[in-house]
Amino acid sequence: MTKRIASVACAVLLVAALPAQADPKKKAPMACADLVQLSLPDTVIHSAVEMPAGPFPFGNNTPTCTADVAAAELRAFCRVIGTIAPQIGFEVWLPLEGWNGKFQGYGNHGFAGDLDYSDLGPELNKGYAVASTDTGHLASQNPPLWMQNPQQVIDYGYRGVHEMTVKSKAIVEAFYGRPPKYSYFNGCSTGGKEGLMQAQRYPEDYDGINIGGSANFDQIGNRVQYVWNGQVTFANPAARLAGATLVLINNAVLAECDELDGVKDGVIDDPRTCTFQPASLLCRAGQDPATCLTQTQVTALEKVYQGPRNPRTGEEIYPGLVRGSERGWGGHTAGPNIFATADQFFKYMVYNDPAWDYRTFDFDGDLAYTRQHFSHLLDALDPDLSAFRKRGGKLLFSHLWSSTTHTAIRSIQYYEDVAALLHGGKNDRGHSFGKTQEFFRFFLAPSASGSKGPDRFDALPDLERWVEQGIPPKSILAWHKTGGVVDRTRPLCPYPQRAVYKGSGSTDEAANFACRTPKGDRHGDDDDDD
Repeated sequence: MTKRIASVACAVLLVAALPAQADPKKKAPMACADLVQLSLPDTVIHSAVEMPAGPFPFGNNTPTCTADVAAAELRAFCRVIGTIAPQIGFEVWLPLEGWNGKFQGYGNHGFAGDLDYSDLGPELNKGYAVASTDTGHLASQNPPLWMQNPQQVIDYGYRGVHEMTVKSKAIVEAFYGRPPKYSYFNGCSTGGKEGLMQAQRYPEDYDGINIGGSANFDQIGNRVQYVWNGQVTFANPAARLAGATLVLINNAVLAECDELDGVKDGVIDDPRTCTFQPASLLCRAGQDPATCLTQTQVTALEKVYQGPRNPRTGEEIYPGLVRGSERGWGGHTAGPNIFATADQFFKYMVYNDPAWDYRTFDFDGDLAYTRQHFSHLLDALDPDLSAFRKRGGKLLFSHLWSSTTHTAIRSIQYYEDVAALLHGGKNDRGHSFGKTQEFFRFFLAPSASGSKGPDRFDALPDLERWVEQGIPPKSILAWHKTGGVVDRTRPLCPYPQRAVYKGSGSTDEAANFACRTPKGDRHGDDDDDD
């Protein structure tokens, strides 16, 4: 017995004397300057330079999504600039100290073509390793001949962000000696499309995806809407809707629909409940024309609310602009030209004809041709998010009702498509979205152009809590500022719930509202947040 004890003790001493086993995931960190030597497939790292802490050095510094905290100064970071074949430019910013252990990819705007440093700065300062890409072309190219390059269209459509993500995470791991614990994607507008494309095509890239503001994921439908609005309004000067006319319309809409939600605050919580009819503004005999609309304008207004339709089948192509958003319509209905993103898209990507005229577009044959050749490259419409859900991914999607570039109704349609496909639109209690909300939540911001609508918010912390702690957001705090001062807050609620006034206290304070499903809503849910 004594020999056995002595033998065991000897073995314990021998094990204790052996060197500790290294963590297999832990590697020796690379110095910033040495990252230029990092070998990654199809990738060239042009430079890796330590940037000292100091004033924001990249020109314009206005964040372009919904949060409004600019980075006046940046923390010290390693700035890595690289290119992925054939010509996807990207940058990774790595905090020299205070890294939070996470990676964030940031999305683009419009046709991409550059990096929005003003969006990256605040995220770097939070401690993230952040990255962005030009998606393979330069925005400064005029005319945009890249639109006739099939590879560059693919890279813009979906490949560029994925490649940036893969290569950036490898750089993060090399610099810190370990991979990021969590990876997030953040974006609005085109960046929102990129986020949905990641969830649909590359579900392994990100643990959480934050789509804020208004996502342009139905890019063809969106650009067709711009053509439609041009054709039904300013293509005929008598049908033009601009300036004081839009203010007149908006005032009439608010007078009829503002209080439908129980609060008079200049905001329509859900424009779908507003039944304002343009004909109510039709000029009567002898009426001051500055206070009413001609029949031509009434018809134009009806068609803008309706949205583009197929003239042969009557099918909706894309939802119209919502009631209450009229003050933001100038670019849609005033003219003299349609938005550049639509004009360039059809001139250079679809038809390769610089002389193309929006007035000639046919909403049957031309639409079918465009969808057939480009939808699979550009649109993030697939409702099958089952792979993203299965690997534990979480998706927060928010949209401003006041958005006139990408209508919120299209985002509602997508959310309902996902619920219908994955869960039959119902949970096991017979109510919609219960299962879908376990991994995908959608929030609408009640706002109206020119109003005090709460149109600023930062949903990323809510997404982090959901991914890292398993706590889904029951609401998101939004705010409005006047002169840089917050003068209204309101909770944003997971669709189909809305923020309902409790009946007492200031209607400018979020604490006096609760998230509830309106009575009679076909998507009713028992779980109200009081």
